[in-house]
Amino acid sequence: MAGDNTVQTNQINDEPDLASMGLRERKKLIRLQRIVAAARLLFIDKGFNTTTIQDIAAEADVGLGTLYLYAKSKEDLLVLVFKDDILKMIDESYAAISPGAPLMDQLMAFFDCHINYHLKDQALSRIVLKELSFSTTEQRRRDIDQIMNSTYAKLMKLIERARRDGRLDKEMYTGTMAWSTFALYYHLLQGFLCGFHTEEEFRKSLRNALAALLT
Repeated sequence: MAGDNTVQTNQINDEPDLASMGLRERKKLIRLQRIVAAARLLFIDKGFNTTTIQDIAAEADVGLGTLYLYAKSKEDLLVLVFKDDILKMIDESYAAISPGAPLMDQLMAFFDCHINYHLKDQALSRIVLKELSFSTTEQRRRDIDQIMNSTYAKLMKLIERARRDGRLDKEMYTGTMAWSTFALYYHLLQGFLCGFHTEEEFRKSLRNALAALLT
């Protein structure tokens, strides 16, 4: 966005070759990595609500003004910290799918990896999902778009493959089906993280909802 002083953060996902970067760019990237590492440590060990932006700056050994060049708020930092984890988890979820399995089993394998990820720290996952639901800044909008684009791309791939292989007869636009499957999962995930369902109920409800969608 023109005039936005926030440092672009997509670069940390691509594992850039530091040797090929200029000195200024290397310093920026290293500083960003320190900030992300500090925020991750404090969010996990101290908790998101009790961690302050000052705590993160002190842990990363940067000034507050410098930190604000990379993230406008603690909430933006939270999304930035866990964006890479979530993108990696999405790739691993897709890799866990058996291409020859029924579409239902493929979808459940994909979402099972998502569920297992959120089971690791349900309290923190509740906060992350809350912030992912509202793109109040340009930086957060970019981060959320990257996560959702990756998710929908993977779902569309497996749906198209199932259609080509004759495992899906239902007439529905691939994008609509990908969006619908994720919407079902996300709605039930929110209920689970808020304590409305047990893990067993969550997985069973998801399978039943997906079955209804596919028939």
